[in-house]
Amino acid sequence: MRDATTPGGTARGGFASGRGFVRRRRFALHGTRLLLACGVIGPVVFWVLGGVAAATWPGYDVITDSISSLVHAPLGWLQVLAFAIGAPLTLAWAVGAGRVIGVAARDRNIVRAVFAIQAAIALAFALLPTDAAGAPMTVVGGLHLLTFYVYAVSTPISLAATAWVFGRDPAWRPWARPTAGAAALMVVATLLVPLTISGPLEAWLGLLERIYVAIPGAWQAVVALRALRASRSA
Repeated sequence: MRDATTPGGTARGGFASGRGFVRRRRFALHGTRLLLACGVIGPVVFWVLGGVAAATWPGYDVITDSISSLVHAPLGWLQVLAFAIGAPLTLAWAVGAGRVIGVAARDRNIVRAVFAIQAAIALAFALLPTDAAGAPMTVVGGLHLLTFYVYAVSTPISLAATAWVFGRDPAWRPWARPTAGAAALMVVATLLVPLTISGPLEAWLGLLERIYVAIPGAWQAVVALRALRASRSA
C-alpha cells in the first residue's frame, strides 16, 4: 500500500479531495438556484390560482372585490392554497436570496429576515381567512385584517431595507434605486388604503389591492430572475 505521505499518495489524495470539493460546490450551486427559482415561481403560482378562483366565481369583479374575498368563491380553496403555497416558496426564496445578496453576514441576515417575514404573512393569510361580505366581523376575520395591516407596514420597510443592502453590494448596486422606488410606491399605496374602506376609492378596492400586491411580487420575480442568471455565470 502506498503511503499517503509519498508524492504519489499525496497527489491521489489531493485529487480525490478536489473532486469532492467540486461535487459539493456543484450541489450547493444547484440548491441555491432551486431556492432562487422559488422567488419566481411563488408570484406566478399566486396569480394563476387566484385568477382561476376569480374567473369561476360569477359576479366577482376584480376592480371592486378584494383578493381575500376569493376564499368564499366556489373554488375558494384555490385562493387559500395560493397563500399556503406562497409561504414555503417565499421562505425558500429568503434562504436563496440570503446566499447571493449582501457583502456582509449582517446584510445577508437582513435579506433573509425581511423575506421570512413575508412568508409568515402569507401563511397567516392562509390560516386566517377574511369574513364573508356583509357578515359580522369574527375573531378570525379581525386577525386577517390585522395581518393585512402588518403586510402594509412591513412590505415597504422590507423593500427599503433590501435597497440599503443593494447599495452596499457592488454586484447589486444598480438595483438599489429601483428597489427604493418600489418601496416608495408601496408607501403611496398604503396611504390610499383608508380611501378604499368606505371612502371615495371603495369602488376601486380590488384594482388597488392587486396593484398593491403586484408591486412586491413583480419586484421579487425580476430580482430572482437576475439572481438566477448571475448564478449560471458563476
